[in-house]
Amino acid sequence: MEWGYVGLTGPAHWGTLAPEYAPCAEGLQQSPVDITGYEHADAPMLSFSYDGGVSGVELVRGSAVVEFAPGSSLMLGERRYELLSAHAHAPAEHTVDGERFAAELHVVHEDASGDVLVVGVLYRIGPSDPVMQEMLEEAVGETAGFLSGAAFRPRSSAFFNYTGSKTTPPCPEPVEWVVMRDAATVSQAQVEVLQSLSGGPNNRPLQPLRGRRIVLVGG
Repeated sequence: MEWGYVGLTGPAHWGTLAPEYAPCAEGLQQSPVDITGYEHADAPMLSFSYDGGVSGVELVRGSAVVEFAPGSSLMLGERRYELLSAHAHAPAEHTVDGERFAAELHVVHEDASGDVLVVGVLYRIGPSDPVMQEMLEEAVGETAGFLSGAAFRPRSSAFFNYTGSKTTPPCPEPVEWVVMRDAATVSQAQVEVLQSLSGGPNNRPLQPLRGRRIVLVGG
């Protein structure tokens, strides 16, 4: 079933477009959320081993999607997640204490049981981001083969952690969310390219937190 970000196929209607999309309307742990009311916690730290390559970059529903070759993973405590793919939203989907960001990168992982973990990286307007630029150029065929798994390793270590969902249909939950505390930067031109590919903003509105606990690790 086709879905989008405006009109009768937009986020307000996702839950009714197909039976399998019901979690978009009925789920109790939906994402994105405003990251607020968080508490500091000595939770498991992240360990990145992004040693593999990239198998391809393509346009999917107007988003530049990076597919990773086997060989990259992260550890959250004792749990190991394989690195699968990455894509971007503009503007960002999550907010932090009400602050809206220009863009957000989602780096998707899955463990041996099929459980999903997404690392979110937020971006403010500033100097252009070379990894984002390469994603965009490879997606439209301007360059090829320069990305690697290592390029997607976050530059900071502190992160927010909560349980949510995927932010696109069928909005499955639960998803382990790791949103890096420190924002990177993208240029206004990069944001404009992201939105031109998707035909406009491609962010899902904020969802109710419903009492979920958010922790800040390493901050």
